[in-house]
Amino acid sequence: MPKKEPIDSRILSSQTKRMAVTEAQEFSDLPPVTKMVNVTLQVLEEPILPEVIEPLEVLTPEDPAVVERMTELSEKYQGTQLIFVSATVYDQNRTLVTIYPNGKAEGSITAWSNIDFNHFSGFSTYRVKDAVDGTAYDYGFIMGIDNESTEGMEQTETQTRTANKTKVSPHLPDLALAGPSFVVMEGNSKGQAKDTLEQIHDLYRKDGARLHAAHLAREKATADRRAELIANPEQPKDIVIQFWKRDTPSKEGLKNLNKGERP
Repeated sequence: MPKKEPIDSRILSSQTKRMAVTEAQEFSDLPPVTKMVNVTLQVLEEPILPEVIEPLEVLTPEDPAVVERMTELSEKYQGTQLIFVSATVYDQNRTLVTIYPNGKAEGSITAWSNIDFNHFSGFSTYRVKDAVDGTAYDYGFIMGIDNESTEGMEQTETQTRTANKTKVSPHLPDLALAGPSFVVMEGNSKGQAKDTLEQIHDLYRKDGARLHAAHLAREKATADRRAELIANPEQPKDIVIQFWKRDTPSKEGLKNLNKGERP
């Protein structure tokens, strides 16, 4: 958020008090920073502020201009179809993924993929062109993702088997397949979700190297930022609160007065 500069106006009175302020860090596992800062209250002479821009006239759906624009959009734009994905990545080399068409369990598909789905976490939409007529279709990617280590799971599994002889980890198949591939475990193998799964893997065949490189760059940027905050944590800054009494009624206030209402 950009820093807001103090309003340039004559200060009628000012009071400053020292207070302890605690500021959370960008990373939730880093400790917050507490510091004594100056909190200043300033009473200003009424400043000259820019006039508020009047909102545009609201057009009804039946307005000819609205109808014309909506018709144009419907002819040129196919819209964005939302793809809901749940993914658990194991050892950063295979993913148990479930596709929910339109966010519903009905018609969903679950599969093992040899793609690290963390590589898809850096974008929200992708485009697919029809192989027959070249029509472009946009998809919005909404994904919940988790990462697991089979080493940690094996330790938990050993402890659990010792306690109650129950196996807890999922079956992790060998996915040493040629190129980006998947194996369907359950669900509709001929529906929309299966088509989406194929599109995702086709996208990775074409742009996998670029997606992987972008993922590594994001991880490096995060690590660099974390190291920077550990070495130089963000410090609470002095606070200036400005207020004034309005001598000139606002336009909204004048409207209310004309209606006989108190501002």
